[in-house]
Amino acid sequence: MAEVSVNTLLSDLLPPGEVARLAEQVERLPDPASALRALQAFQAEAGRPVDPSRVLNCLTLAGFSPYLGSLLVQNPEFLEAIPPGGLPRGPRTREDLEEDLARFVQLNAGHDPSIVLRRFKKREILRIALADILAVADLPGITRALSLLADVLVDRAVRMARMPLEGRFGRPTCRDDQGHLEEATFSVIALGKLGGEELNYSSDIDLVYLFSRDGETSGTDASGASSISNREFFARLAADITRLIAGPGPEGQVFRVDLGLRPGGSDGDITIALAAAVAYYANWAEAWERQALIKARPVAGDLARGRQFVESVEPLVYPAQADPYVILEIGQMKDRIDAQLSAEGRSSTDIKLGRGGIRELEFAVQALQLLHGGRDPWLRQGNTLLALHRLADKGFVGYEEYAALSNAYVFLRNLEHRLQLGQNRQTATLPAGAGELRLVARRMRMHERAPGREIDALLEELERHREVVRRFYDSVTGAAAQARLEEESADLWLDRMDDETLRERLRRSGLADPNEALRPVKLIRKLLQSAAVTPEVRRALRKSGPLLLSAIGRSVNPRRALENLEKLVSSLLAEEGALLRFLSRRSMVGPTVHLLGRSDLLAGILIRQPGILGSLEDRGRIVRTPAAEDYLKSLLPIVRRPGEVRVRAAGLRRRHQEALATIALRDINRQATLREVLKNLSDLAEATLEATVRLARQDLAGPARGEPRGLRLSVLGLGRLGYREMDYVSDVDLVFLYETARGRGGAQSLARSWCERIVRILSTLSRDGQLYRVDLRLRPSGREGELVTSLEGLMDYFGGTAEVWEMQSFLKARPVAGDGALGARAVERLEALILERCARQGPDALRAAVDDMRRRLIREAQREARRSVKLGEGGLFDIHFIIEFLQLRHAVRNPPDKDTIRLLTHLNRLGHLSDTQMQVLYESYLFFRALDHEMRLIYDHPLVSLPDDPVRLAEIALALDGAAADPAQRGAHLKETFRRHAAAVQRVYREVVRER
Repeated sequence: MAEVSVNTLLSDLLPPGEVARLAEQVERLPDPASALRALQAFQAEAGRPVDPSRVLNCLTLAGFSPYLGSLLVQNPEFLEAIPPGGLPRGPRTREDLEEDLARFVQLNAGHDPSIVLRRFKKREILRIALADILAVADLPGITRALSLLADVLVDRAVRMARMPLEGRFGRPTCRDDQGHLEEATFSVIALGKLGGEELNYSSDIDLVYLFSRDGETSGTDASGASSISNREFFARLAADITRLIAGPGPEGQVFRVDLGLRPGGSDGDITIALAAAVAYYANWAEAWERQALIKARPVAGDLARGRQFVESVEPLVYPAQADPYVILEIGQMKDRIDAQLSAEGRSSTDIKLGRGGIRELEFAVQALQLLHGGRDPWLRQGNTLLALHRLADKGFVGYEEYAALSNAYVFLRNLEHRLQLGQNRQTATLPAGAGELRLVARRMRMHERAPGREIDALLEELERHREVVRRFYDSVTGAAAQARLEEESADLWLDRMDDETLRERLRRSGLADPNEALRPVKLIRKLLQSAAVTPEVRRALRKSGPLLLSAIGRSVNPRRALENLEKLVSSLLAEEGALLRFLSRRSMVGPTVHLLGRSDLLAGILIRQPGILGSLEDRGRIVRTPAAEDYLKSLLPIVRRPGEVRVRAAGLRRRHQEALATIALRDINRQATLREVLKNLSDLAEATLEATVRLARQDLAGPARGEPRGLRLSVLGLGRLGYREMDYVSDVDLVFLYETARGRGGAQSLARSWCERIVRILSTLSRDGQLYRVDLRLRPSGREGELVTSLEGLMDYFGGTAEVWEMQSFLKARPVAGDGALGARAVERLEALILERCARQGPDALRAAVDDMRRRLIREAQREARRSVKLGEGGLFDIHFIIEFLQLRHAVRNPPDKDTIRLLTHLNRLGHLSDTQMQVLYESYLFFRALDHEMRLIYDHPLVSLPDDPVRLAEIALALDGAAADPAQRGAHLKETFRRHAAAVQRVYREVVRER
């Protein structure tokens, strides 16, 4: 909304001195237009509020949430009840709120009780939300306030519902242990977020209704005809309470009530006697039901009796001897959630249930509580943040990890609140549209921290926090599996066992096909029982052996893990002390086995160079993402060493392989996002290229060779390297440029010699591996062209005979090594030349040229293109062709730090992609890139197309999202997801490139 309209509206409401100040504050709101619309509606409904603080409160609430604005418009009197700042700075007590509610009930005595409760809640929600928006209260203060509000409203509902029942049936009575008659009481136990005092704005409330004892009511007449059993009385009471709170009405519900966690679930009675409930949890409840009791808290009715129940079930929740199988069941529960989310396509957008979401943090905290709470009552705490603090206090969580996890939890919960507050919807799913997502980002104040790129800032911070949570969750569930197996599997590798015993051990360790695993296990046992294995190694193996087996059972492909482990053990035995060092580093055993099961390429690195294992121990814990300069610092000392070039090149290969293994370990352990991994790999490639350029220059300047003085060489990266999206086993698409001082002859010949040495060092394959396969086909004139081109020659080529597909390719060009100034100059001139030439060509000719090349690539790929991640219709090439066409069509220069996601966002902001098209391409790109990434990581090479083999499909699907569904279902789901994304991208391609 224009500033003049802001001033115009405010000038009708406020003194002149206040208008400018408030107008400036309005513009900083997440949604200024909604704020002003609400104020206009409020003014029409309620007259003119002239108190500037009231006006500001109205604008602040409405500019943050249309729902909050509508509450004010519908209930204008609520504005007067909201003090500036919302909640007072000191926390309100339960007594304060109960007194406030009692007055409110009295003032609204003529209304239906449920309507009174709803209106009071709405008024308080406005107060709490304003305090939240103004940061008067932090997240724990907000969730406590919301929980306290629910406590008081539920308790008032109990009183409202009980009075008419007692008037009809009399008071419920029972006999105590001594046989004395006493009044039977009713308690409401909250579980879930309300139980943990961490309620959301739009949460269900999980309730369990209990009554003290069986008996009967006193009746209301002498005959006793009106008397009923306590069970019936309290069942009626529970039903009436639920209707008061959750029943539909013209003003909505007070709260949605979930009774599914009560004893027996949906099949159980709506209420149960306290002793019967304790017996249920002791004898029949499943592990997840006892886990839910971690958050049990009495909130209404007889609080003392409710506390008695919580104390009675506490030993059942926290047994003195913890059962590690309980922790495994927690993991299985999360696996089922993951499978459901994956089936619904919400794995990456659900911040509560998805990867690295709120539920994973809650489950991991609860797992540690269940493991250790039996021995330490201090850990028995239902609030997640408080429980996390106590775990850190007792040393079960490191303080740095605690700080990171606390920050992640606060961020995720605040984001969940912002998602819910917009329209008062129970949701934890990021919106699909960029417009809605931008509003959410602004509600998270991202526009204040990153003006103009609030969506990117939100998603980047979200991903950082998710990775912190996922690492923690993985570490806890992994430890649980190890604890379960430690006793029973300690001697699996060393003791005599017949085949059937081995199969049984393997089956109990989670291997789906013990027969398949038997052969590699027996080979490993043979190696470990040989004379080369010292007593020290055997002792270390008895400690670390269970970790080996549990990690194999959890790996994506146990057979691959076992086969590679056999080769690794053989390699370690060939070097004195190497196997002992490996087994003694218990923290590295699990990650190493995971790596062996995930990637044949990286398993090969470790098998060829087992010394790398020692260097991975600390690096596996590094969270900081290394930059290109860090890699270069590790490579340059090798370049500067004296000695033959081939020896130093071998040193580069070994250091490169070490860095690659470190990146892969972070990747497999989920310590880095996919985008971070691709950037790490790109940074490593740049550093390796720069080191190679310098090493080749030294070789060129050796004895009896020409010194390349005055010769400047720049290496341009195209393709994945140009976009900083290098992946495992990626080629490097390179173009060499040179420039020389005027008048110097023989420059091209010298530059060619330099480049030949660069290519040879990069592409040499030896026992140390290979740095990179080099693809030079994108240079001017392709295979027919010179290996190295002058800057002016490059400009002449693109100003003349270069085809459109070459212009598309060079949009990705980026200087990656050598003379950076020359490269930057070349890219800047080239980009301007390409865009200007395409503008002269005209949109129709451009469209035809782009589409003709795309059709040609599909024809050349033939059958493989049917399900090719890269070349297939609707695959990665289509996405890049869309981007490149739009850049050429509309003369869009590359944004800084270009990559696919940034370009999609950039084109969307410029209006060249609709929000819907942007979302399709964004989600599909991430899916296809992740799919391609996992296939490279697993199989040591990029697969031409999605495999038909159901075992391979299931393996890839499991690596992608960790869904624990049946393998056949995982594969089918992956194929369907592939089909859906490909079809969606094809639609956008037709809309954008073919205009139909």
